[in-house]
Amino acid sequence: MTRDTRTRDRERAADERTRTRTIDWEAFSHAVIPPTLRHWAIEVSVATDKYRYEPGERVGVTITFRNRLPIPIRIRTDSPNYWYWTVDGFREASQVPRAVPDRPAAFSFARREVKRFTRQWHQRLQFSENEWQPVDPGTYTLAAEITRSDAVTCGLADHTVIEIVD
Repeated sequence: MTRDTRTRDRERAADERTRTRTIDWEAFSHAVIPPTLRHWAIEVSVATDKYRYEPGERVGVTITFRNRLPIPIRIRTDSPNYWYWTVDGFREASQVPRAVPDRPAAFSFARREVKRFTRQWHQRLQFSENEWQPVDPGTYTLAAEITRSDAVTCGLADHTVIEIVD
């Protein structure tokens, strides 16, 4: 047996030991960390590019989800659509119900991961499949939450208020 063969055999053995010791940290943390701590670990925030808007002006919305912990976290959701945003309680500024599968899923985060999404609201609400109407001047609440029936009570939601001035 040559020196190169022995070295290669040792490297293969070390690789095999490493592969067998690899832990699925996401599954491990989900099994070990209590749900209340998992809920606390995820911070949800909603921000707009400014507070006051002229009628018809585009409203830029940024929704951010951040894992505060240095370990992976997985949050159970009521739908494969992990989160949604609303305008005064209307999902995606629409009164038209969306067909979403009714099966649980999981929203997963790596260690200290930040997930950021941007949306635009054109100051309109949808009343039917083909009918959108502009909103009147006033204050509006833009919110986002993880798709769970207890998202607000678990701290998995946030909102901001904007004003449309005349």
